[in-house]
This record gives sequence, C-alpha cells and structure tokens, in this order.
Amino acid sequence: MELRQLQYFVAVAELGGISAAARQANITQPALSRQIKALEDELGVALLERGARSISLTAAGELMADEAKRILNACESLAYRVQVAGRQVCLRVGYAPSLAAPYLGPALEKFQQLHPHARFTLSDLSSAEMRDRLIAGDLDVIISVPSDLKDAEVAWTKLDEPEWAVAVPVGHALAKVGAVKPEDLSGERVLMFDRHEYPEYWDSVSGYFRKHGINAKVAGEFDSVTSLGAALEAGLGLALIAKASRIGESDRVKVVSVSPAPSGICTAVGVSAKRELADAVREFVKLLGS
Repeated sequence: MELRQLQYFVAVAELGGISAAARQANITQPALSRQIKALEDELGVALLERGARSISLTAAGELMADEAKRILNACESLAYRVQVAGRQVCLRVGYAPSLAAPYLGPALEKFQQLHPHARFTLSDLSSAEMRDRLIAGDLDVIISVPSDLKDAEVAWTKLDEPEWAVAVPVGHALAKVGAVKPEDLSGERVLMFDRHEYPEYWDSVSGYFRKHGINAKVAGEFDSVTSLGAALEAGLGLALIAKASRIGESDRVKVVSVSPAPSGICTAVGVSAKRELADAVREFVKLLGS
C-alpha cells in the first residue's frame, strides 16, 4: 500500500468519480483506475461499486476513505514538523549569572527574533565546569572568566572587565559608607567563591588581599551565586563580587563600590577552538559582543 494510492482513493471518494480524480491528480483515467484496482487487490476487498455511469463506496470503501484521510493528514503534519525541526536552531549555553546578566538576556532576545523556532539550553555552571563541558562538546557557547585568553582548547572573545564591588549584609557598618577602601576589609570575615570551581576569581581576590596587605579571614567558600547570596543574607560575612551580580538585588544585602578595585578578571565568551562552529554559534557570539 502506497501513500499515492491513498491520495488517489481519497480523491475518488471526495470527487465522486474516477475522471474528476484523475484530472485533479494530473494523470490519465486508466492509470488512476489501475492504482485503485491494485489497492483493492492488495486488500482483498472491493472499495468501489462500479455502475455503468457512476461509482459509489462500499462499506469497506467508506472505512478506507475515513482512515486514509486520517493517515494523509498525519503524514502532512509529520512532514511539516520534520521540516521545522530540520531548520530549528539549538544552542547550549553555559554561563555565570554574576557576570553574564548584561550580555545574555539581550543576545537571547535578538537571536530569538532572528530565529523564532530556536531552542536554548541554559546551564548555570562554575567556570571550571563550563570549560570542561565546552571541551567535551556538551556546550556550544560559554560566558565565563578565562584564566588565559590564549587557550589552546577554547577560543575566547573578550566582552568586558566587570566593575567590582563589596556586598555586605544591610546591618554591616560598611553598608553605610560611600566606597570601601582596602584597609576597611582587614579583620573582616570574607565569603569567597570556591577556589577549585572559580580559580580565576580566587586568584584575583587573594592577589588583591596580598597586594594591599589585607588581613581577612575566609569564612566560607561557595559553589554558586545562590549559596553565596544566602550566606550574605544570613550575615556570615562580606564578599567581593561583580557589581552587576544578582546578589545585589536582595533587600538584605547592600552593594558598595570598592576603590581601588581588584584587577585581572575579564568577562569573555568562549567557543571550542577544536571544532568547526555552526553558523548559529558564530551569530550568537557576535550578538553577545554587540
């Protein structure tokens, strides 16, 4: 049984005759009649009652017409969905919320306008996890803090150098100052991102402490913005963060400028340096930098 046989039979059933169906299908009447006869022979039942001047559907033909329409509609729907899937763009993006916020949202919005059927997988990961998953082929794009812009495995494009700030619980004395100075941090309990998951952050902050002779106690290491933010809200200490971090959105945390600020960290978008990039990935990277 072939789809074209079902199409021919449905045309006969709807138009009420072989001649009309043949004209619609743009084939000869004998050719269409042979296809209908072949379908009947395969099924072993008569689908049409053939009279001298007219034809009608048998009971089996009525059932066949209904089911054939359903099958043809399903095939048409399947073809459309497969075509859409073939054109659909899928992007897997890893990001650090404290750094990606100014870039990711606008780029996603613009990309969605250009590719309405695009699908995204967004993964909130540490910088170490992002790099590992990008190299493994599990991510297409990452927005992170590279330890070295000259990376044999990852091709980095610098986006910006984040503005630093000190996040403190609202009841902390430093919440009332206009700007925090390095000496203000001595003796404070400091909350840090995990040194293994965020080595670039750890190196920059600890280097800042050494440079300015800051004697602070590391009161905890955290694997995400969420856990660090929760510790700040609980009053466990203060933290050096990117000023644009969502930690500052809490009404229980105050973000205060710091001067001079740490250096040596930049936000960058990374893609694999070893694999051929899809056009969609190149386009998304361009949007992130625009």
